Amino acid sequence: MPFELRFLSLPIAFRQAFSHASASRKFAENVIVMARDQEGRVGLGEGCPRPYVTGETLEAAQSFLTAHLPLLSNIQDLDGLRSWSTSNKLVIDLCPSAFCAAELALLDLIAQRDGVSVETLLGLPPIIDQPLSAVYSASGGLAFSAQHLAFRARGIRDAKLKISGNSARDMSRASQLSRFGSVRVDANNLWRDAAQAIKALTPLTPFIWAVEEPCSPKDWASMTSIQTTTGLTLIADESVTKVEDLEEIPTGLKVAINLRVSKHGGLIRTLDLLRAAQNRGLDVIIGAQVGETSILARAALSVAAIVPRLRGFEAGYGTWLLQFDVTEPAIKAQLGAKLIAELQAAPGLGLSPSQRLKGEFECLSV
Repeated sequence: MPFELRFLSLPIAFRQAFSHASASRKFAENVIVMARDQEGRVGLGEGCPRPYVTGETLEAAQSFLTAHLPLLSNIQDLDGLRSWSTSNKLVIDLCPSAFCAAELALLDLIAQRDGVSVETLLGLPPIIDQPLSAVYSASGGLAFSAQHLAFRARGIRDAKLKISGNSARDMSRASQLSRFGSVRVDANNLWRDAAQAIKALTPLTPFIWAVEEPCSPKDWASMTSIQTTTGLTLIADESVTKVEDLEEIPTGLKVAINLRVSKHGGLIRTLDLLRAAQNRGLDVIIGAQVGETSILARAALSVAAIVPRLRGFEAGYGTWLLQFDVTEPAIKAQLGAKLIAELQAAPGLGLSPSQRLKGEFECLSV
């Protein structure tokens, strides 16, 4: 029998606005899919459409789900899901976060039905706890100070700093953070060319090891020049959204890939990209779209489990950033042994919809 698949978009307010060079956000703009079988089991999935990352708007994601959930509801097993994903690759490339939401919900439900974890279903090792990277927005001084105090109180030393464009401010912040741990910066495609980027980055090089997306996505000529001059590792985010993008990276360039399950079109495609990056000897960071809920944070743990040398883990902010989360339990990085053990033993993703999320879905017409 077909599964029942529904979706909604649930704006969730942030506790404070999060800013970087490409956008400033006060709300999460996510799509959430619920899959249900006749026995009442529920699978959950989530995607975060971001026009400045993949070109996918919230409206496009909603249109994709309206059109394709009736077809996806007929998928009953992992082989069927893989086959649909392969056959519809070009469609998924246009709306990766929408398919991600549907795929995660189906993986969760299929694994629950089979009585296994999503990791067992996919042939992955069990999840382990991950040390969180502190991600600092480009907001004003008071916001930065509050973030710094909160992260230090939690013992979080690895840092990613969003570039503000103010050279003095960026250098002061990078210097301050470097006293406590490793620092990388994210420019969010701020500079128009290599010369601008090199001028801004050179004073930062004593304090940071890498820069993420300094220029336009896939401007590998400029990024090569930046690395040659500064010696910094380049982190590819918007420049690598699918496996084919790896072929464009110049040989010998020191690159780390920022993997985000939503932007790649789901867990299976992210794992395929991860393995291809590992075969090329590239370092890996597990990233997150700002405003992810626990659903995508749980998927990030699945990916991280097969990376022996992870350079950063940015997922799992949950209610540190959001006014509320949508699952029980709520996932935050550095979960502790007890919750990790419970998630390892649970079928599927080990998440249940919160009462609030259940209420939202019950308001939908079938």
